Amino acid sequence: MRISFLLFSVFALAASCNTQTGDTEVQRLREETFRLRQENDSLKRVADRAKEDTTVRDTFQPAEHPLKNPSYPRFPGKHAVTLQWISWEYPGYVTISPGEKGWYSIRGGQTDRNNPDNYLKISGRIRPVTARELVFEGTIESRIDHLNEGKACVRNGQKTFKASGNRKYWRLQDMTNCEGGTLDYIDIYF
Repeated sequence: MRISFLLFSVFALAASCNTQTGDTEVQRLREETFRLRQENDSLKRVADRAKEDTTVRDTFQPAEHPLKNPSYPRFPGKHAVTLQWISWEYPGYVTISPGEKGWYSIRGGQTDRNNPDNYLKISGRIRPVTARELVFEGTIESRIDHLNEGKACVRNGQKTFKASGNRKYWRLQDMTNCEGGTLDYIDIYF
């Protein structure tokens, strides 16, 4: 009910914006709506797991591998991915597939619907350190027409993704765009 009220408020505010400042506000509201939907879906999954989990556990249990514990986010499969310069409203996707020795392959990206020259590509391998921290090895390439003189920004090597606080996504920790003082928020959603 609270989420419905929030969504209604967001859409009401969007409808009341004028066209000049409204476009920016509408985009911000779309991004906020997407984020709220992601959190809502994640909370529903947690609640469903809690209802199904009726086992009694000993207080002292050996630590489990993050992917074998059902309370951790699912890992192999299709995940939404976003770069804030492209869109939070229209995510792209990466596919994570089992590999060898605890590693998983990861491939995918996001393309700007309004300008296909703007993109994010991720290719390499990834493994969980914990449920909230991932190590990535490979290439992350992005191109945004108004950043880095319109040239591609390529990050190679080992990188870290972390989910801090209550976030329902892992964020790339090497956030600085190739042009310097600009930050890229590259997020892989649970």
